[in-house]
Amino acid sequence: MKDIKNNISNLLKAMDKNTELDKEFKDSLLNVISSLVDKVEELQVNFETLDENVNLLNDDLSGVQDELFEELTLEELEEYDDEYCEVVCDKCHKPIYIEKDILNRSESIPCPYCGNEFEV
Repeated sequence: MKDIKNNISNLLKAMDKNTELDKEFKDSLLNVISSLVDKVEELQVNFETLDENVNLLNDDLSGVQDELFEELTLEELEEYDDEYCEVVCDKCHKPIYIEKDILNRSESIPCPYCGNEFEV
């Protein structure tokens, strides 16, 4: 960009010296325009590269987010509802979700919060 500013300064000096648009001025003007075009193309390539990198990072983060937060559909939530039963601990009164198969076995189950064992 510094070169472009210098070229523009040279153009202004050439305009002050000559009142007519001569070949030197036209060549200088074309050089400035050519430099601007090159710089814009460079910026465009850099922008496209950055855009591609951001999209790749976004895709990677989306995969990590999906694994971390595992969004469930309503059908999947209903399936979990059918497989688990909510039981409240007698001691700490916190809800515990236990598989229905374990409830059918009539075993004593320890509370994961306070360790209290209770019969279901």
